[in-house]
Amino acid sequence: MTDTGLPKTELTGRHVLLALCAFFGVMLIANGIFLYYALSTFNGVETADAYRRGLTYDQRVGEADAQAARGWQATLGYDRGRGQLSLQLQDREGFAVPGLTVTAEIGRPATDRFDRTLTLGQAEPGLYRVGAGPLDAGQWIVALEARRLRDGVPVVVYRMKERLWVKPGS
Repeated sequence: MTDTGLPKTELTGRHVLLALCAFFGVMLIANGIFLYYALSTFNGVETADAYRRGLTYDQRVGEADAQAARGWQATLGYDRGRGQLSLQLQDREGFAVPGLTVTAEIGRPATDRFDRTLTLGQAEPGLYRVGAGPLDAGQWIVALEARRLRDGVPVVVYRMKERLWVKPGS
């Protein structure tokens, strides 16, 4: 026999152990990276009934364009002493916008435990209010929709989503 000059190698238990540790080590590192990016890029926003909302996407874009063209200005407020949520709505020229049916969904950003839907009544032309009760200090998200009757059908004419900060204290 001739010697090829290559060293004789033999697969030992130590080689198998090192290969298994390297394989699972690479898998754990890869999974850790995926887990980090999955958790750090998720902003917590979920859409209930996303499929149906997606079907009406073009309609919602059209409504948003029409809302922007109207140039309405809204001011959202919360009076902690009275526990009252208010919306002041004015048109482009600064005149009050009366005669709307306004609903508000109010809740915390991180949980749906405190979510509730309220209907604001018109206190005076362009000013809508509702008793929201006492809100704990911190951030709240208020999503408002104003509707007007057109040919007997309520049509959304204004949408607004805003964070509301309730200061601590009395």
